[in-house]
Amino acid sequence: MSAERQESKLIRNLSFWDLMAISVGQIIGAGIMSSTGVAIGMTGTGVVLAFLLSPVLTIISIFPIAILGATVPTTGGPYRYCSRLLGKTPGMIYLLLHITMNVGLAQYALSFASYLVSIITGLDQHIVGIVILTFFFLTNLVGTKSAAVLNKIMSVALIGGLLLFIGFGLPKADIAYVIEPSHLFAHGTFAFISTLALLSSATAGAQVVAELGGETKDAGRTIPKAMVASTFGVGIFYVLIALVAAGVLPMDQVANQPLTLVARETMPGIAFYLFVIGAALGATATTLNATLSWVTKPLLVACDDGMLPKSLGNVNKHGVPWKLLTLFYLVGFIPLAMRLDIAFITKFTTANSLLSKLFVCFALFSLASKSGDLLKRSSIKLSPAGAKGMAVLGMVVLCVLSSSLLLNLSVMVVGFLVARVVVVLIYVRTYAKNVEIENDLLVDYTSEK
Repeated sequence: MSAERQESKLIRNLSFWDLMAISVGQIIGAGIMSSTGVAIGMTGTGVVLAFLLSPVLTIISIFPIAILGATVPTTGGPYRYCSRLLGKTPGMIYLLLHITMNVGLAQYALSFASYLVSIITGLDQHIVGIVILTFFFLTNLVGTKSAAVLNKIMSVALIGGLLLFIGFGLPKADIAYVIEPSHLFAHGTFAFISTLALLSSATAGAQVVAELGGETKDAGRTIPKAMVASTFGVGIFYVLIALVAAGVLPMDQVANQPLTLVARETMPGIAFYLFVIGAALGATATTLNATLSWVTKPLLVACDDGMLPKSLGNVNKHGVPWKLLTLFYLVGFIPLAMRLDIAFITKFTTANSLLSKLFVCFALFSLASKSGDLLKRSSIKLSPAGAKGMAVLGMVVLCVLSSSLLLNLSVMVVGFLVARVVVVLIYVRTYAKNVEIENDLLVDYTSEK
C-alpha cells in the first residue's frame, strides 16, 4: 500500500510472559471477582459446576482465534480476520460488537469500586470507578509495554490474594451443601445454561492477545500458547474459589454479592485486607489495565483500511493510538456516569462478546475453505477439515450460549442490538461504499521493529 499505515509504528516488544500477564489479568478480573455473585444468583451452587465446565467451553469458543493467531498473527486480529476473509460488512459488524462489548470497562471499574468500599466505607462506587478508569487510561497512554509490566506486578498480588481466599475458606466450605441437587440447579436447567454463558466471560479473556500480533515476538507460537496456558491455569483457581464462594454461606446471602462477604466470614482481619488489596482490587485492576492495552487495535486497523476516518488512528510517540484510546475511555465512562447496574452491564457485554466470537468462527471456516494451505504455517497442526470442524463446533457452542443470554435481556435492549446492525449496514453502503480492503493477512508491518 502506498500510504504508511499507523500500525507500522507499533513496537514489537511483548514476550510470552508479557502475554501471560495480560491474559491472566484479563481472565481473572473479568470473571471471578465481578461475575461470581451474579452467577450464584442465577443458578445457586451450580456456579461450581459451571466454572468446571466453562474453561472447556471457552477453549472451544476461542480455539478458532488461537488457530488464526497461530497461522497469520497480526495486529487487530479478529477484525482483520473477519474483514479480510468475510468482507468489509461482516468486518464492520464485528467492529461494532467489539466497541459495545467493551462497555465492560465500566464493569471492571465498578467491580473495583465495590471491593474498595468494603474496606473504605462511605465512598461512592461510581465515582471511584471513574477515578480508577481514568488512572489506567493515563497509564496506557505511555505505552503497551508499561501496561504489561504493571500487570505482571498486579498479577502476582492477585494470585497471592486468591490463595488466601482458598486457603482460609476451603476448610469451612460445606461440600455436601454445594452438591445438593436442589442447590446445584436452584433455578432450573435453562438458568444453569444461562450461567454457563455468563461465565464464558469469566474464563474467556485470553483471546484478547490475538489483537497484539504486531507487538508480539514470535507471535505465531507465543499467542496460542499463552491463550491455552492461561485459560486452563486460571480455571483451576476458579473451581476452588467457587467452592468457597458458594459453600460457606447460604445462597440467598451471597447471590449478586462480591466475594468480600464470604472473605469476612472466613478470614482474620489482616488476611481479609490482604485479600481485598491483592486479589479483589488487583484482579479487577489488571483486567481494566489489560483491556486498555489491546482494545484499540481493531479500530486502528479499520482506520488504516479507510473504514473509519484515518485521523482517528494517529499514534503518539509511545506507539499508542491515543484518540482511539480516548474513545474507549468514554465507552467505559458513560455507563459509570449513567450509574448503570453491574449485573446488566455484565450480561450486555457478555452477549456482545459471544456474538463477536461467532464471526471469528465463520472467518476460520472461510480460511480453511478458500486458503487451506495457509494452515501449514500454523504452530497448531490442523488439517483444513479439522479447522472447519473446530469452527463449526465453536459456532454451535456460541449460538447456544449467546441465545441463552439474549433471552435474559429486555426486548428494548435486543432491539437496540438489532438497530446497531442496521446502522452499520447503512454506514458501509454510504460512507464506506467505495473502500477497498487489501487482503494483507500475510504482510508484517512491524517486522523491522
